[in-house]
Amino acid sequence: MLLVHFLQGVSEAPPLNPIARWEWVFPVVEAIHICGFTLLVGTIVILDLRLLGASLKTQPISRLAKELQPWIWAGILIQFTTGPYLFSADPHEYVQIAAFRNKMVLLLLALLFHFTVIGKATAASADSLPLGWRRPAALVSLGLWFSVLLAGLWIGNL
Repeated sequence: MLLVHFLQGVSEAPPLNPIARWEWVFPVVEAIHICGFTLLVGTIVILDLRLLGASLKTQPISRLAKELQPWIWAGILIQFTTGPYLFSADPHEYVQIAAFRNKMVLLLLALLFHFTVIGKATAASADSLPLGWRRPAALVSLGLWFSVLLAGLWIGNL
């Protein structure tokens, strides 16, 4: 009985994870996550618009892809650093949310599509060819990334 009385007086230890410990950490990390996504998708949109023939028409596609590549990788690095950290705030809740699971699947598909199909579409060997099949590929890419964005926004509304 004495032990029960003693334990009732002991407060719960603060969580070790800073994202759950201080209320300001989550919004700061989330803001960085959104900036990283903007960097990643913004550069991919520039590339996709070039593949559609809608912008930067005088610049070779392969050169533009090479110039944007470091920015795309920076966006990916930010996403893969901040995303798991945000997830660590409450992983049991996130995995139960369909929008989160959909976002992860769409993100995987978008990345695979970018590094396979779009990678081939932006190869130097394709610069002298007509845009042809690369236009629909750019539309698919834009659709995948827009879907990732919508799924991510939907997570916050649940």
